[in-house]
Amino acid sequence: MDEIGSTREKEKTLWNPAAITRFRIAKKGFELSKELKHFEEEVAGEFVKGNVPEEAGKRFISIARLIEKNKIQSAKDEFGYFEEIIGASRRYGEVGEELKGKEMMLQREKTRMEKIMAEMSGLEKVAIDQEKVRRYDELTDNIAKLKTLREGYLDSLLSMPVIELIREIGKHSPEDYFQEFPAKEEMEGLERFFSDYPAFGRCDARELCGSFAYSEKKLSHICPETTRFRKAVLGNRRFFETLSALKHTAFLAVDDSDDKVLDFYAANIASAEGIVSRIRELRKEKLSDKEEHERSERIGKRKAELSKYSKAGLEAELKEIEHLLGILHSETQKKDPDGGGLLSGFGLFLKKISGPPRSPG
Repeated sequence: MDEIGSTREKEKTLWNPAAITRFRIAKKGFELSKELKHFEEEVAGEFVKGNVPEEAGKRFISIARLIEKNKIQSAKDEFGYFEEIIGASRRYGEVGEELKGKEMMLQREKTRMEKIMAEMSGLEKVAIDQEKVRRYDELTDNIAKLKTLREGYLDSLLSMPVIELIREIGKHSPEDYFQEFPAKEEMEGLERFFSDYPAFGRCDARELCGSFAYSEKKLSHICPETTRFRKAVLGNRRFFETLSALKHTAFLAVDDSDDKVLDFYAANIASAEGIVSRIRELRKEKLSDKEEHERSERIGKRKAELSKYSKAGLEAELKEIEHLLGILHSETQKKDPDGGGLLSGFGLFLKKISGPPRSPG
């Protein structure tokens, strides 16, 4: 309508236009007339399909006739009836998209809750072999007790004079624990040195390490043969420093699979024999018991995480969500008073012929 009206206004207002301009305007008018004719045919076709009610069809024909008579404003006034329907259809579409978004959100929440409830139900049915769990707990408890006994034993070693400590460690395959353990010749040299200088020989490992920082003057008061001290003691500095931190080494470390170490504790430390005996008994099923123990911990942790949910509360929320989904679904299925949805064939036809909103003018 706007294009036809504009073209006809130009035909009236142009004064003595050039031939080419008249031709262009005439051609434009002809094309618009053809479009108007096609429009009438399309309305008739949609009427046959049932997309255009009889009353609406009459209005369309009336509009077309008014346009042909150049009564553009009257045609626009008549078309206002359809513009209201088009506007309503567009608003309905926007509301429909909003409802779909809410429906999808609720559906996701419903799925999440159903998964939580299914997991809670599944965890309730999980069977745990509590005897395996108990045995593994007992094994780890006995290993911890033996580690405590080791610490006490190492404390007793570290309180010994360093020369006695070295001899005691020499009984326990020191090459397995200390890469820098003195060779036989060095050990003999150390024993001679500590015998000649008992002030150092009476030191424990920590005290001996403290002498490493002595000045030359202070050292010479205790050991005039400072060169000998440097060769015998400082030459094994790393070894003595390792001895002073014996608890943090692998020396006699508790290992339930190391029978040699277990034998030592059972034979040399009071109260260790029963602990070692029980460790040996429990380690037979260690792998299987450990696996079940870890499984029990995983399940227990997940149950604790899910404990913030109430099964009754979830069921109530799920019921409410299903109720809301039912309402939303029914809203999207509502029909307009004419018996067809606003986005039915008629609504779609109106949107098609109206096109996007035109800018003013």
